[in-house]
Amino acid sequence: MTEHQLDQSYTALAQATARVGEAKAPLFLATLSLALITRQADAAEALALISQAERLALT
Repeated sequence: MTEHQLDQSYTALAQATARVGEAKAPLFLATLSLALITRQADAAEALALISQAERLALT
């Protein structure tokens, strides 16, 4: 993914999160996360990404 494509994706994510609203944002993000997990080659990759996200959220 190019830097421009990453920026487009991040912007789309931020806009979609805002459109669904604060109350439904956790459901939206969980649904998206599950969809993205299914695209991983194996569980190790998915688990590594989950750990990374958790570490970043706790900092």
